[in-house]
Amino acid sequence: MGSISVLFLLSMCLLAFDVKAQLQRNHSGNVIPLGSWLSPIANRTSWLSPSGLFAFGFYPQGKGFAIGIWLHTQPNNTIVWTANPDNLTVSSNTTLNLTSDGILLLRTEKGEENFMNGSLEVIPAVSAVSASMHNSGNFVLYDNFSTVIWQSFDNPTDTILGGQNFSYGSADLVSRSDHSGRRYHLTMDSKGNLVSYLAVNGTDDSENAYWSLDTFYGSSVILRLNQRGLLRLTNESSTLIILVNNSYPGKKETSIIYRAILDSDGIFKLYSHHFDFGGNTNTISKVSLEWSSLRDQCEVKGFCGFNSYCIGIGSKAECQCYSGFHFMNPKNKLLGCYSNFNEDGCSKGPMIPYDIIALRNISWGDFPYSVILTKQENCYNMVEVIWRNAKISYHQPPIPEILMESKKMMILILSLTLGSIALMCSVIAISCFFMYRHQVHRYRKLSPENVNVEIAENFTLRSFSYNELENATDGHSIEVNVLAADEILISNWVYNCLVAGQLDKLVEDENVDVKTLERMVKVGLWCIQDDPALRPPMKNVILMLEGTMSIAIPPSPAISHS
Repeated sequence: MGSISVLFLLSMCLLAFDVKAQLQRNHSGNVIPLGSWLSPIANRTSWLSPSGLFAFGFYPQGKGFAIGIWLHTQPNNTIVWTANPDNLTVSSNTTLNLTSDGILLLRTEKGEENFMNGSLEVIPAVSAVSASMHNSGNFVLYDNFSTVIWQSFDNPTDTILGGQNFSYGSADLVSRSDHSGRRYHLTMDSKGNLVSYLAVNGTDDSENAYWSLDTFYGSSVILRLNQRGLLRLTNESSTLIILVNNSYPGKKETSIIYRAILDSDGIFKLYSHHFDFGGNTNTISKVSLEWSSLRDQCEVKGFCGFNSYCIGIGSKAECQCYSGFHFMNPKNKLLGCYSNFNEDGCSKGPMIPYDIIALRNISWGDFPYSVILTKQENCYNMVEVIWRNAKISYHQPPIPEILMESKKMMILILSLTLGSIALMCSVIAISCFFMYRHQVHRYRKLSPENVNVEIAENFTLRSFSYNELENATDGHSIEVNVLAADEILISNWVYNCLVAGQLDKLVEDENVDVKTLERMVKVGLWCIQDDPALRPPMKNVILMLEGTMSIAIPPSPAISHS
């Protein structure tokens, strides 16, 4: 009986060990069992990845703490994911528990709050049995079948890591608030276009867009960043656009982490972090900027506040006030400027001196002015507020003599203009009549009665019988001068010439600019796509023909026709 008990206990231990080993293999990270907890003031403030480069847990934020994922860098850690970005900080008395019920629970001074409810719009229907912090920077919750029920890669905040995807339907990347309180969004719209917006009143408006890839491949487009630093746009079957491919030669003592971030300055950037272990206990990290969506900081909409403008080139940009304005905060010039004009001076006299100053080389953007629409009811309400609900008597003022003279002069000018237009129209009509008669007379001269019979037989349209066509073509033995079957459909032939780099076949011996020809061919192939969603708008066509907008390689017409 005793031996049976020992065998039973031994088998249970082996089963538990096998389950734990299986979880380790499936999770590819340190397994975090149920009952684990974190605290910002305890010895256990975070859960590390096996490499020790990533950690999930509490980190200092302002006067409190925040929950997120960070990369161990020098001199400060780099935050790559944040829980509850809109309600960032918690107190030091907060704990994060992976309860025995499989719920990741945040316990605060105000009570218990489900951590996933604050980070997700959809809570998993099943409870977790374990968690894991991966070397990729992905924090994952698993069920009892080792199936992922939640992961941080599906809920990005402002960063995409190697192995993470971004597509239509994903949560927008939202930049951290800069010193002016502004935030920027990066989204993939339903047409497959990657766009950056300035967030105004919490909404994304096309008027506030300042950068886009102008890719119109449909909603199946995915932005992918792999662990070798390849950032590209793909669909289900192929790569569409490669944004950057800066892979470094691998070394055993070096690890490279890539991250793409919508920075607080509104520019989408790709960074590489090089970790040199060097055989020592201390890890040396170095960060490099690999790519950025914009090279000029002033192209970011809303970078400078009200009553100010952006000057500079590249990343060295600063804000300046218009003449007659001062910075709201000289230490933070992004907040904008205010007028130093004293409105009380308006009541002291009718004459107020002013200057008009020209600002050269200023670009006002796409929408320099906006029209504020209002309702008649709102206008009445404003009148009531100004006049304290009193009735306003309306009297038509007498018309000044200078206005009467101006009105007579305007009538005279208008009459002369209309008379001149009528005279010109009459002259044009008479000229058209005589030109028509002249053309009719020439046509009558070419009638069959006035044409030589032999000439008429040579140039008059006629129909041919099958026997006549067979005799004319020597029994249909004359070959058509076509090199390949694809050349019969000119769009396929042109596309093949473009892909093969043989555009000279299209112009034969003519002397043309190769870049201009390639640009025209690409635009033409985009414009004949069968799917209307793939065809660029006329505005983009003009920009692409002018050479001010980059042109991607279009899909094959054969694929489009199929």
